[in-house]
Amino acid sequence: MKKVLLSSFLILLSTLGVFAYETVIIKYPEGELWNKSYYKKVGNEAILQYLPAGETPQDWKRSIVVHSYYDTAMPINYFINTELLRMKKVNPNGNYRYLKITPVDSMATRCTEDYKDIKGQCEFYRVTNAHNGIISLHYINRDKEDFKENYRQWYDIIKRAKFYNTYYRDERTLDKSEYFELW
Repeated sequence: MKKVLLSSFLILLSTLGVFAYETVIIKYPEGELWNKSYYKKVGNEAILQYLPAGETPQDWKRSIVVHSYYDTAMPINYFINTELLRMKKVNPNGNYRYLKITPVDSMATRCTEDYKDIKGQCEFYRVTNAHNGIISLHYINRDKEDFKENYRQWYDIIKRAKFYNTYYRDERTLDKSEYFELW
């Protein structure tokens, strides 16, 4: 009987990871409301875009894009290098400057000018390991003066974004306006 109970307990423990929920917690500036404007999941990848209240997917100035890759593992410094090269091909006028580059968490920034049909923008791009995969956070601001004026604030927001893994979807400790599920 003890073996049956022990086996049942071990099976239950091994399945708990399947029911875990991972969230990213972003502390937006005081008094600003950001809304989910886009979400799409294909296979093990999900992309989510947040915009400030009053901005639309067709007409926005600032955006945060979260891209999650479930069950993906590789050194983050390799992953960010690959993504920055891809983004530089889309708009080649503006070099990235690394703010941090390690195998587990990396961050870069750049500003670009208008290029073909792409508006110029300034951005922070952070890639990090999460409990169940790789996450990228991309803060984009199309107003360069606003970006420069609020550089430190947004650097801190993106740098301090946290990843939280829990077995409870309705975790009471989280402020529901400041987090969303990744997978």
